[in-house]
Amino acid sequence: GTLWNTYAFFVLYAEIDKFNPAEHDINKCKLSLMDKWALSKLHTLVKEVDEGLKEYKIFETSRMIESYVDELSNWYVRRGRERYWGSEMTEDKEAAYTTLWTILVTLSKLLAPYLPFISESIYQNLVPEFYKDAPKSVHLTSFPVCDDKMIDKDLEEGMEDVLNIVLLGRSARNSSNIKNRQPLAKLYIATDKTVKLTEGLYAIARDELNVKEFELLQDASKFVNYKIKPQLKTLGPKYGKKLGAIRSFLENCNASEVVATVKAGNIYTVELEGTEVSFALDDLLISSESAEGFVSASENGLTVVLDVHITEELLLEGIKRELVSKIQSMRKEAGFDVTDRINISYCASGNSKVVLTKFAEEIKGDVLAETIVEIELPESGFVKEIDVNGDKVILSVEKLS
Repeated sequence: GTLWNTYAFFVLYAEIDKFNPAEHDINKCKLSLMDKWALSKLHTLVKEVDEGLKEYKIFETSRMIESYVDELSNWYVRRGRERYWGSEMTEDKEAAYTTLWTILVTLSKLLAPYLPFISESIYQNLVPEFYKDAPKSVHLTSFPVCDDKMIDKDLEEGMEDVLNIVLLGRSARNSSNIKNRQPLAKLYIATDKTVKLTEGLYAIARDELNVKEFELLQDASKFVNYKIKPQLKTLGPKYGKKLGAIRSFLENCNASEVVATVKAGNIYTVELEGTEVSFALDDLLISSESAEGFVSASENGLTVVLDVHITEELLLEGIKRELVSKIQSMRKEAGFDVTDRINISYCASGNSKVVLTKFAEEIKGDVLAETIVEIELPESGFVKEIDVNGDKVILSVEKLS
């Protein structure tokens, strides 16, 4: 289903733009970082599946393909939707089409032994019509061959770091009940591992998490408050009569120092009432809470901390993004094509009114609108009343004839 939806997405826009893959060369396209990553992962996949099938690892290789298709759809395509918008065939749009076409055709060949009918459907629609000398069936083509020159392991590892950071960043946002469309000032990253992030990868993570800045830290202790209690089943047998002193120490110690030591796999030692007491990670019950104005999430040695202080400027930008999303949804509900241009009229209050006035030009560009006009009560076109951060807004979208 995920593969077919990705294919259907490509076909929708390719038909609008009359995209002919025979007129474009992947080796001459100005590929984005996301394109290079998707193609690198594709050729790594081809190599791993080919090697796996030599040993008849059917289940393992099918899971590899499934994992790639999920990332293709939920990361590469989702992040690149806007590249297919607009009427002009820009360099970036050409690269987006050519990359996704290349991936889908390669996947159809790779998947032919697993999904013979779906693979054939995808191949028939994407290849023979444009390449008259191509094999008439995907099952008459050669199995894909890995091109080692297309593989960039550093980029793949760096993108894996981005995906881990994004996963934790989303978790932190969810715990604070702050919408993804609300921009935030800063995200801090603390990890005990080497992070392979170039500026381009940082930019992808910033955009995905909707934050203005990133900062890499040695540790996140100043943003996280730890509480430590003794693990009675391990410390009890060893230090029975000293448990009161141990409990008192743990309530008043430098908790960040103790936690950092034991999480690094080391032993924390202290002398209590004349006895040397040692703590390993299993000896402690550790809980944490974020410092005021920050939210954090941790996993596998990686901690991300979001600064959730929202200035007026950030608030207005968040409302703008919310309004753009609502207008795009209204376009879809009204049955407009993705290329239709529209006029917008509105009646709004509070910060929403400020945003529709202050950011009118930006909103028009985002939603393909010619005009945005304030009127007493919108009546013509497709009209809807919405709530934006507590503001009552009545919007009308009308397709230009």
